[in-house]
Formats: sequence, C-alpha cells, structure tokens
Amino acid sequence: MKKLNNSNFELIEDVIKDLDFNYNPDNENLLEEINKYWRSVVGEKICTLSKIINLSENKILTVSCSDSYVANELYYEKEKLLNYMNKNAQNLGIEIKDIKFNYKKWKEEKK
Repeated sequence: MKKLNNSNFELIEDVIKDLDFNYNPDNENLLEEINKYWRSVVGEKICTLSKIINLSENKILTVSCSDSYVANELYYEKEKLLNYMNKNAQNLGIEIKDIKFNYKKWKEEKK
C-alpha cells in the first residue's frame, strides 16, 4: 500500500511493527498462583471482593477491589498483607515490594 501524498497518516504496517506485545503465559500462571496465596491470606469472603490483577516488573502487586470501602480496609492492613504474601510467595521465588488497591479496575473488568 502506498502512502498518500501530502498526508501525515502512517501505514498500518508501520504502526504494527512498532507495537510491543508483552503477553507472557508464564506471567498468567504466576498470577494464578499468587491469587491462590491471596485467597489463603484474606479468606474466602474477602477473596470474592478482591482479586490480584497484576504483578509489575517492579514487583508491585495490584489488587482490584469491588468498591472503595474494601480497598480502604485492605489498605489499612497493607503491611500485614504484604508480610503474609511475601512468606507465601517465597515458594514462587519472588518478593513483593508493595501492594496497590484499586476499586476502579473492578468496574472496568465487569464491563
């Protein structure tokens, strides 16, 4: 496909080449394992109201919460949760540096 004269448009082929696809199936398995630990740390009731959705390269865990109340309550217990999660995550060979709680992500996932 030829580029149009006098236009600032880029060819789709050029745009696709620049995209970085970071899908890693091992990361998905790791999140599943971490969610199992999360369930054992917070219990079944809180587990239905929260879910781990990401572990960043900086080892920051993002937890999606059903609403701001749940996020706030978990935030108050963040240090305890971080300690318990790190004890469990040693089996996976990782150390979690921080936990972020986000209730807005819950709404995005439900759409």
